[in-house]
Amino acid sequence: GSMVELYLCFDDNKKPSLSKRKKSSMNRDTQMKKQQRQNLQQVKSELISKDKKSEENIKRLLALSMNTINVKDAEKIVQRAHKGRYVNKVIPKVEQESIFTEEDFRKFEEEYFNT
Repeated sequence: GSMVELYLCFDDNKKPSLSKRKKSSMNRDTQMKKQQRQNLQQVKSELISKDKKSEENIKRLLALSMNTINVKDAEKIVQRAHKGRYVNKVIPKVEQESIFTEEDFRKFEEEYFNT
């Protein structure tokens, strides 16, 4: 640097210190370098996360193209992706059957409640 930038202030018996202008310039430089490093790290992390998402999507597409998935499961995946929300399964209601007949219930009622 020039002599003006490197101007040192001398006190009586103290070591020479940098001028205020030089100190603030150095602080600005270190802050800028630190900010640049942080920006680089942020960009790298974003690229890595995008790569991971891409790899996951490729794996899913490959799994769909292979015959390792049931047709029903593949249809569910496609249907959910198309609608963008969970699709409820419709479970048919089955009437419960009893092993006892109406006559058995009537006998039970007479025996225990009509004593």
